[in-house]
Amino acid sequence: MFLKPSIFLFCLSFLLSEAAWAQISAIPEPQVCYASEIDVNSSMISRSGRNLKTEATSAIEVTYTDFPAVAKTAFEEAAKIWESILISRQTIKINATWESLPGTTLAYSGATRIFRNFDNVPYFDVWYVVSLAEAISGKDLNPGEFDINITLNSNINWSYATNGTSFSGKYDLMTIALHEIAHGLGFSSSMKLINNDSEGQWGQTGYPYIYDVFVQDNSAHQLINKSNFVNPSASLKNAMESGSLFFQISNEKYANDLPQVHSPDPFKSGGSISHLDEQKYPSGSMHSLMSPTVRSGEVIHDPGELILSMMNEIGWPVNNLASFTVLSQEKESPVLVYPIPIAQRVSVALPTESRSSETTFEFFSSAGQLVKAIIENTIEVPTPVFDLTDFNSGIYFLRIKTPKGFVTKRLVKL
Repeated sequence: MFLKPSIFLFCLSFLLSEAAWAQISAIPEPQVCYASEIDVNSSMISRSGRNLKTEATSAIEVTYTDFPAVAKTAFEEAAKIWESILISRQTIKINATWESLPGTTLAYSGATRIFRNFDNVPYFDVWYVVSLAEAISGKDLNPGEFDINITLNSNINWSYATNGTSFSGKYDLMTIALHEIAHGLGFSSSMKLINNDSEGQWGQTGYPYIYDVFVQDNSAHQLINKSNFVNPSASLKNAMESGSLFFQISNEKYANDLPQVHSPDPFKSGGSISHLDEQKYPSGSMHSLMSPTVRSGEVIHDPGELILSMMNEIGWPVNNLASFTVLSQEKESPVLVYPIPIAQRVSVALPTESRSSETTFEFFSSAGQLVKAIIENTIEVPTPVFDLTDFNSGIYFLRIKTPKGFVTKRLVKL
């Protein structure tokens, strides 16, 4: 199994002036990854036909402690894959350590620091891992410090192959490195159990990770929305152990088949929520890199479209698919509309530069007919919530008039 830290978006309204917001940081808890005793012969190295860029669009700098040369080579190859996918002007600094760890622990990892309310942040009071916060802000927020810590177990029977060859009984180091780097980049949740495991809770110091905001149940109820689940509560724990949680993403390819996250009963610290469901994405699946267990003989050298769509959703500028939003190339931060598909209500979170005292929201049918028009003061209410209970099931378009121009979003009503 594995685990990791993360962040949050929100369904709250803020009445404070922006002068009241100041950059804040904290130290997240590290995550742990365990080996599975099951042996498989599985190799997934294809890039899914994506038009990969030959040049890196980000830089990952790794500092090694006690790593053997063959392990360094495999780790570097994993880092190169992420360098060709992510877009950032700031170097991502990884501290990689090779040491003896107990039992079946493969590795432990995590971001060294999380930030909220930094410059250019799309949404206030949400935790972002430092590397993502730096990609968005364009600034080095922790000079002289590492961004990600990763420790690999020197006692494991590792495979150091970089060509996708699977070896029975050996754990592929490139696969583990890709997985652990993803957690350090923000693929992780803050959700946990408290009060003798009787209640579920999200957030660190009361604020969620960005990853958390996209987690919803099978009725499209957002887990961090306090009108759906009290935080903390037994009902939140039940949802976290429901076996039926999903990650809302805007990539239309997955609108009717959202990523299913790992939510077993009982809740597994270090495994639940921060991974994809292994039943739905078994070994050999294109989307199995972020499953909660890694088996010997399992080789995955491609994060896969689904996982990269999730990374893009939490804010990472990414390459390689036309459907991705390359945030670093946009003139403004994106308008977030969630959940999609819509059961009854839809939230629209506006970044700072798109707010005004009179923001117009117009809902059109797929035939182009105006169904509803509303004017909101989004300076006072940056995340308005609209009740669409009376809308028939189908496709709609939301046109938003902001100071930066018009933004149009496609909606799916259940």
